[in-house]
Amino acid sequence: MRRICLTAIMNVSQCSNYHSGKFPQEMATVTRPPRGFLDRLIAALQQDEFVLYQQSIIAVAMPSRVGLFQEIFVRYKEEDSKLLPPGAFLPILEECYLLPYLDRWVVNRLARWARESQSRKPIPETTRSNINLSGQTLADPHFGSYVRKYVDGSYLANGALAFEVTWTDALDHLEALQRLMTELRRHGCALTLAGIDGSDRSIEVLKSAAPDFVKFNAVSIPVEQISEIHRHCQRLGAKTIAEHVETPKTLEQLRQIKIDFAQGIGIKPVAPLI
Repeated sequence: MRRICLTAIMNVSQCSNYHSGKFPQEMATVTRPPRGFLDRLIAALQQDEFVLYQQSIIAVAMPSRVGLFQEIFVRYKEEDSKLLPPGAFLPILEECYLLPYLDRWVVNRLARWARESQSRKPIPETTRSNINLSGQTLADPHFGSYVRKYVDGSYLANGALAFEVTWTDALDHLEALQRLMTELRRHGCALTLAGIDGSDRSIEVLKSAAPDFVKFNAVSIPVEQISEIHRHCQRLGAKTIAEHVETPKTLEQLRQIKIDFAQGIGIKPVAPLI
């Protein structure tokens, strides 16, 4: 499986906010990265110095035809050694419009993992893996053609690769998202619309985006609102996923509502993808 090429990446000096010492608002509460951190992030993309993690998504109410299901997360190897919070690198890449390169790296690395995983099992079962796409990647007109190389008869074919997009990013890039999914659904790629909160705006995006799965926070949304979201999804033919499930009590409430899937530390914590 070939490695991604970053020779066309913008010059680091073009990221004026980073070099002028101005950091995104999201970074205000975390440790400021050391000087030259962006340079090392770009080198890390070239040299495979990120690591994939996963969290299982399980069927709640009844056995599912989806099979093995997981969400994919990405971490930078230096985060642990430099005592940086998980994901501290993401706002920096976003500020410099480099998230599409990271999302490509994730697709490439996941394909290599799938190849290695299938070689270890005589009769491998396809695992559906949700990767999180940024708004910048949705706006990239070449991302779909990049992904097709991996889903057309390769190790990420037959529904192994799926995408997760927040409803706010979907709102900002709705036409681009619709074009991307029209292009990739024929190759088995599914869409999860995440962060649905039951607001009128989020429900309108849900109707327009036509996702296969809808994800919501099981902790921050009242049970009555969860039931209403689930009814909307049933009418649209979308399956529901509750995230941040931490206790057996919450899982039982979801089972009573007949939510389709759940994930969280109360089910299985995030772990390295091996």
